Amino acid sequence: MAPMQLASRHRTTVAVVLLAGAAVFIAVALSQWLFGVGLDPRDDTLRRAAGIGFTDTARDTLFSVVPVVLPALAAFLAPDTRPGRVIGRLTRLLYVAYLVIGVLLALSAARYGFDDARQLAEEGQVFIDTRAAVERLLLDAVWLTLAGIGLVFARWQRTRERSSTPEGHDED
Repeated sequence: MAPMQLASRHRTTVAVVLLAGAAVFIAVALSQWLFGVGLDPRDDTLRRAAGIGFTDTARDTLFSVVPVVLPALAAFLAPDTRPGRVIGRLTRLLYVAYLVIGVLLALSAARYGFDDARQLAEEGQVFIDTRAAVERLLLDAVWLTLAGIGLVFARWQRTRERSSTPEGHDED
């Protein structure tokens, strides 16, 4: 018995749900980073990007499996019809948003981590030393590389989709 395949409409629905889930993760991470200011006057975007003790969940939200894998799964599931092409475009758009936000978040965290003098002056101690900042930057680079691979995969899916679509002529 052949494995049951999802109908085009169901594949589209599942792909849209996956994209929506990834978009929510990316939007929430952006909100946590830029607008998650607490009551503490020391709570700013650099400290939140670095993930030190305030509203520090933006890094955990963005640099996780869900926003990296869901768009790739959506691109994989998208049918070869018009809704599938739209899903492919949305997938690429989500990956670009992830990469832009991720690079800004990683660079902000690194900037805070490499500024030991500012931390010492403002906090009275160094929360994130240079070694920890380099480690976080390397891990962030891995997540961003995975998202870049997802973007390439989404483009490859589109190329594969175009090459598998008949051009309207018969072969003899």
